[in-house]
Amino acid sequence: MLVLLLQTVTFVVVTLWSLITCLILNTIAFTFGLLLQSLKGSSEGTLGIFQIVSESVKACFEFILQLVFKLISCVASKVFDIVIEKVTESLATSLTTSTELLEKLKTALDEPVNEILPKVFEELFNMAIMIVKELWKNYNGAKMLWDLLMKNFT
Repeated sequence: MLVLLLQTVTFVVVTLWSLITCLILNTIAFTFGLLLQSLKGSSEGTLGIFQIVSESVKACFEFILQLVFKLISCVASKVFDIVIEKVTESLATSLTTSTELLEKLKTALDEPVNEILPKVFEELFNMAIMIVKELWKNYNGAKMLWDLLMKNFT
């Protein structure tokens, strides 16, 4: 059960990571390509334009990171609120329900820890590998976009 939950979480994390990195890397490549093409005719104000672009990219990264941190804290807060609410509700139930819950928990924990831990570590390792693979794939996609833009630039 824990491994299945971890696989679901891994899928969600890898998918979000892939989408975010793809968006960021492709946007950077496309922006710089457009910037270089716009500077093709004149070289005046290049430094100012690069400063504006760097400040805007920095502001975008800061904004995205703030959104991600707020989202994570909000989700964690909601999860803890839900867990606390469910725990208090379960404590308010009758003694027989608590006994049944303890028996189910006991039977669920009867599975040896030696069987669960390798699966958990394997799943975490696979998640890390998939995150790196997705980052590399998105980097190559952005690099291909950059190369295409530079080919048109020259």
